[in-house]
Amino acid sequence: MTDNKVNGCGACSGWLKWLRPPHHEFFKKECALHDELYNMGGTEKDRQKADFSLFQDMVAHSLEYFKGRKAGSQTWFVLLAYAYYKAVRVFGRKQFNYHG
Repeated sequence: MTDNKVNGCGACSGWLKWLRPPHHEFFKKECALHDELYNMGGTEKDRQKADFSLFQDMVAHSLEYFKGRKAGSQTWFVLLAYAYYKAVRVFGRKQFNYHG
């Protein structure tokens, strides 16, 4: 891992660190928790758990926030949560603190 950071949603280093994904402020709390789990680190299984927890937390936040509102908004944010999940699975390896 390059360094211990909690930066919310988006890359911690490299040229992508200035790019923020859609609705990153909405998912700020979930991303910060995910960053903390990456800083704690562990094994590849721990990384998988951290990434899936990010997805679950984002979905729960989306479903609760948009409860009783237009289903399209709820669906969009659940799909966006899945996109975040896929992004950390593909690009997050270098940020995880592997040990053990």
